[in-house]
Amino acid sequence: MWRGNNKGFTLVEVLVAAAILALIISIIYAAFAGSIKTMEISTEGGEVYRKARVVLYRMAQEISCAYLPAEKDDAGTGSHAFIGEDRESEGLPEDSLWFTSTALPLGGQCRGLKTIGFYRDMDPETDQPVLMMREATIADDRDAHKGKSVLLAEGIGGIDFTYYDSQGREWKRWDTTMPLFAKHLPSLVKISLFFKDERDEPLVLTTTAFLFAKGQP
Repeated sequence: MWRGNNKGFTLVEVLVAAAILALIISIIYAAFAGSIKTMEISTEGGEVYRKARVVLYRMAQEISCAYLPAEKDDAGTGSHAFIGEDRESEGLPEDSLWFTSTALPLGGQCRGLKTIGFYRDMDPETDQPVLMMREATIADDRDAHKGKSVLLAEGIGGIDFTYYDSQGREWKRWDTTMPLFAKHLPSLVKISLFFKDERDEPLVLTTTAFLFAKGQP
């Protein structure tokens, strides 16, 4: 009577096969995890750029509509002053800009003249740098306790404004309350935001705002 071969796998063979299978699974998992991480970084990076572009667009829109009253004794002073301050903190620019804008809000409904301020601050809850925009009525002027402050972006390491007159000359500050700049707005303002991308690498995004009212000191 014929008998089949009933010899099975030895314990050593089973262990070797299991080890090979585990190695293959670990390789596949590492490759899959790497792909997922790359996708996450790409997605996060795209989101960072998208948010930065939106912020820069909003800032450029407001600055482009900077307003000075007609030639009067108080033009460029008081509530209507255009004041760009040049500052630095821990090796990064920490500029601020205050001016009167005629730009419409995102909803498109006319709001009248508003005093606008862009400045960098620290979030008291996270202790992280943030970019702020403050909007107030002319009556409120630059009273820090009045108006409405809006968070534009988190993680902003620095903000830099560069001003150009109608002759193309570059200025690091612009103050219409000073005789040199009295009654004149810059022709162009370059806005630069300093922050870190998803890989914690320093990054600078820049845009320009062309002012409808041009002038030179």
